This record gives sequence, structure tokens and C-alpha cells, in this order.
Amino acid sequence: MIDEPPAPRKSLGTRVLTYGLTLVAAAVAIYGMTEFLAPITAPRTGECANVTGYSNEPDLDTVSCTSSSANYVVTESVAKSKSCANAYTDMITRRAQDPAVRICLVPLWEEGACYPAAPSRMELTPVECGADSFKVTKIGRDGPGPVCAADEQRYSYPEVKLTYCAADQ
Repeated sequence: MIDEPPAPRKSLGTRVLTYGLTLVAAAVAIYGMTEFLAPITAPRTGECANVTGYSNEPDLDTVSCTSSSANYVVTESVAKSKSCANAYTDMITRRAQDPAVRICLVPLWEEGACYPAAPSRMELTPVECGADSFKVTKIGRDGPGPVCAADEQRYSYPEVKLTYCAADQ
């Protein structure tokens, strides 16, 4: 028999680092699977959202209504095959693992701000008032809503107690 010298042992630091990195990789993999493979829960009436992206492929994150990133409020969530009864816009869930849901949305506009008349993106970014824009002149919350002038458009969403008056620029 040939006596072979024993293989050199790895240092304690190397073993701890190897085990630690393995645990981190496993945690990231588990988080990724639960985050990206789990279906979303359809938002409920009155919940606020941050909706971004192009109107034909929006992304929605439910946020607190007091958050500065809240730009829409949900009026209802219905089956994908149904239409929204009273909403400014809607979006359909896109991922295969999500339920086939149409989310009906109302914008959270700012009084006195102007917005593009036909935006291609879901973000509600105020623009300089002028052609192809409208100005939000009044906002009513938690009540019957303001009286709009004759040349203003009224947007009323009783499901979420929100009413706007807006005028073309």
C-alpha cells in the first residue's frame, strides 16, 4: 500500500464562505420563484396603484394612497372578457400565471395641472398647458363633486368618490 498524504483541509473561512454563498443563492432562487411565478391578487375597489409603461403593456404595483407614486385608483377588477362600467382606462394582466383580470382605473390628477389629451404612456406626468392638452380645474373628493363650467368636461367616479372638472386648452 502506498501511503498518500491526506488532502489539505480547506480553511474554516473558506468553508463558511462557501456555505454562506450557497444559502444566499438558494434564498434568491426561492424568492424569485415565489415573486415571479406566483399569480397577482387582483386589486380591490379603492386601492391605489402606481401604473407605468406604455398603454398597451402597462405595469401595476399596488401602493398606499398617500404615496407620492400613487397615480391611479382602482374602481373595480372584472373578468378579462368583461368591460369596465365606469373607468378612465383599464389594463389586463399579462403574465400566464395571473388570473385573467381586467383592472379598471381612474387617474389621480392634480388640480391646476395640464395633461396630454392622448398619452401613449400610463404615467400621469403634467405637461405645459397648450394644444393637445387639458387642464384639471376642480377636484371633488368624498362628496357629490364640484359643479363644472359649461366649457368643462366632468369626470365622475362614484365608486371611489372622485370627481374632476377638466377644460381643453
